[in-house]
Amino acid sequence: MSDHTIPFMVGIAASAGGLEALSELVQELGEQNSASYVIAQHMSPTHKSMLSALIARETRLPVKELTAEEDIWPEVNTIYVVMPGQDVVIAKGGKLGLREPDGQRGRPKPLADRLFKTMAEEYGENCAAIVLSGTGSDGSYGVRAIREVGGITIAQDPDSSKYSGMPSSALQTGCVDLTLLPSEIGEHLGKILSRPRDFTELQELHHKPHKLSDLFQILTARTGVDFREYKASTINRRIARRMLALGFSEYNAYVDFCRRDLAEVDALYKDLMISVTRFFRDPQQFEALKSNIEAMVSKMDASDQRTVRVWVSGCATGEEAYSVAILFLEAMGGLEKVAQRRLQVFATDIDQQALDVARRGEYPISAVSDIPDELVDRYFVERTETIEVKKALRAFVLFSRHNVIQDPPFTNLDCISLRNLLIYFNGTLQDKVLARVGYALVPDGLLFLGAAETVGSMENIFEPTAPSDRIYRKRAMTRKPALQSFLEETSPRPAQEQTSVRFLSDKNRHHGSTRQFDSLIRVLAPNGFLASSTGAILRIIGDISYVTALTESSGLQVDLKILIPSLRSEASSLINVALRSRGVRSGQWHPLPRSDHEQVRLTCYPIAAPSDGDGDGASVVLIAVETRIKEEQAASPEHLDPQEQDRYIRQIEDEVISTREALQQTIEELQTANEELQSVNEEMQAANEELQSTNEELETSNEELQSTNEELITVNEEIQVNSTEIQHVSAELTAVLRANPFVMIVVDQALQVRHASRQAMTMFELDSLPKSGIHISQCAPVKGLPDLTSRISQVFRSSAPLVENAEFGGENHEMTFTPFRQKDGRELIGVAVTIV
Repeated sequence: MSDHTIPFMVGIAASAGGLEALSELVQELGEQNSASYVIAQHMSPTHKSMLSALIARETRLPVKELTAEEDIWPEVNTIYVVMPGQDVVIAKGGKLGLREPDGQRGRPKPLADRLFKTMAEEYGENCAAIVLSGTGSDGSYGVRAIREVGGITIAQDPDSSKYSGMPSSALQTGCVDLTLLPSEIGEHLGKILSRPRDFTELQELHHKPHKLSDLFQILTARTGVDFREYKASTINRRIARRMLALGFSEYNAYVDFCRRDLAEVDALYKDLMISVTRFFRDPQQFEALKSNIEAMVSKMDASDQRTVRVWVSGCATGEEAYSVAILFLEAMGGLEKVAQRRLQVFATDIDQQALDVARRGEYPISAVSDIPDELVDRYFVERTETIEVKKALRAFVLFSRHNVIQDPPFTNLDCISLRNLLIYFNGTLQDKVLARVGYALVPDGLLFLGAAETVGSMENIFEPTAPSDRIYRKRAMTRKPALQSFLEETSPRPAQEQTSVRFLSDKNRHHGSTRQFDSLIRVLAPNGFLASSTGAILRIIGDISYVTALTESSGLQVDLKILIPSLRSEASSLINVALRSRGVRSGQWHPLPRSDHEQVRLTCYPIAAPSDGDGDGASVVLIAVETRIKEEQAASPEHLDPQEQDRYIRQIEDEVISTREALQQTIEELQTANEELQSVNEEMQAANEELQSTNEELETSNEELQSTNEELITVNEEIQVNSTEIQHVSAELTAVLRANPFVMIVVDQALQVRHASRQAMTMFELDSLPKSGIHISQCAPVKGLPDLTSRISQVFRSSAPLVENAEFGGENHEMTFTPFRQKDGRELIGVAVTIV
């Protein structure tokens, strides 16, 4: 801040009914506060304002009216009033200045949201926003900006305001610290400003976990959220902010207050959440994200109809989630051209109240200033005081309560927005969250972070798309291709070998080495096969038909499943053990099927494949199939000579070692299978979260339908009541006309006879009157009766009654023409003609 900047800035928003509240507030402002005050009172630009003169009568502080001449440095203990038709802002460096309104529809003048936003940018935590009586929602968007930077937010108690629209709208954001009467606001503001922000005690408490953990335990018990791994500076600042707002100077006293007052625990929880966001926040970053999204979408085939999945974590009130959804929809062709199943945006947060706001998709009209003009009409509906997300856009975004720290992540995501969330976590928690994000993203998936965030130590998982955009791409974890040139045959082989699976390379064939390798493996395994570490049989050598069994369960795959059951599982264990130990391993002798005298055994030779220069080569083994004549039953060990006993013992030891290795391999495979099951379980939990989110959306839609149904029922009841009243009035009018002994007709503006007494029906020879009436010219002429049409027309023109004497039928009669109007007295709707 500049040297000219005052220590503390207070912005005051007011509209209808705000003058009385302002008078009560300024009466309590003292000179000891060392603050400057700016009043943004909505006023008509066509009338001269007397606000400054009226305010000056109620306070000892000087009151000045801002003019449009030039920006000024605000003075301490001074109240500034804005002239009508202008917006007031805090300019760069801290000056006060007037600006022309942006001209958007439905914007009051001066706009409090604009004042609060610039206050937050220039004064940070050294500012306060006060919202007083008024209609509409001005100020509710600005208090979020004040709250985000750590300033104090106060709203007038809606019950004490003449018009509760503005304070109620501010309270609905969940970003208001205190709700007070106007007189209490001035008094409490003095208490807040008299206490300096001192974090010393809280910083010391962080070195004594048993002290600060009291408050953490209260929060965890109440909300289920653990804040112990959040940054100490963030926690200290937010706790000190609440203590300052409530007037507490000692931490222990504040903890005792939280134990007694659960409402304060909820308020502190919301303060720690900082559920604040805006549409297209940081426009340059969103432009970079737009380019990356367009590049991602352009790579998709026209035939690729898979669902694009996006996750916006920490979505707060939903503006960012809708912004990201708009970018994807624009890249995919527009709102009207993208099918519902083509895009899913999961928006999550742990603040349920913020999620309720997000689901409604209704924001103050001032939010439109953050949205590019070309997108407003396509994705939003502007009202007088609000801007609403179109239902078609809302349908693509699913909101759900989700804790990114504790709950399993969503999976197979193309893009994750994790903006302005990591800055509140310590290093360990950041790594934990980023590891989950890496698991959730598909290869080349995008990670979108805030302007002050990086991936830190997770650079092995994420790579930046550009140096300063804070957009990262998940590195592709590709497996190195196996070099199979040495597996190639150079001469014709028997027919049974031609059924094997071969990996051939068309380039850089070293024929001499290949022939040597081929000769070597035939010496080691006249009958056998080459297999990969996954059990795929790459090449068959010689004849192994006597140890294979093609069944329904083995299918047509050329892998270990074609071996007979007694060798199948052993072959898999031998491959893993041999590759791990880099040594030759032999299995046990097994009876050969369809033979009483022969046995078969597998011997596994690990082969180190050539390296591709980028790491280790492929893992391949040569398995020899050995046979022998079954040995006769040997004598018991105690009857053997010493040399034979030693040989027998070595044989038993070798078998024990082999069995131990096979058992160890089995244990490791079980552990791997357990990890895979755990991963599947996490995916199932994530899918369950998605279903729960969908269910909540359905419940919300159901509630909206129920609400609409209730409104329709209410309207229907009102219509029924009105219909009953009309029926009663009609019956009463009919009774009056029947009992009326005089000639009387009622004529509307079209000169249609709407009602007539019994005498009039007889005089004018009318059998009945239809609901639409009949024109007066259709009445039977009466000899001597003056022209009624001209006289009724005269009354309609003059809007004045007319009385005329006439003689017809041998008698003198008085004719009265009386006009009548609607209930509000504005419009003339008919004339009653009475003949006596």
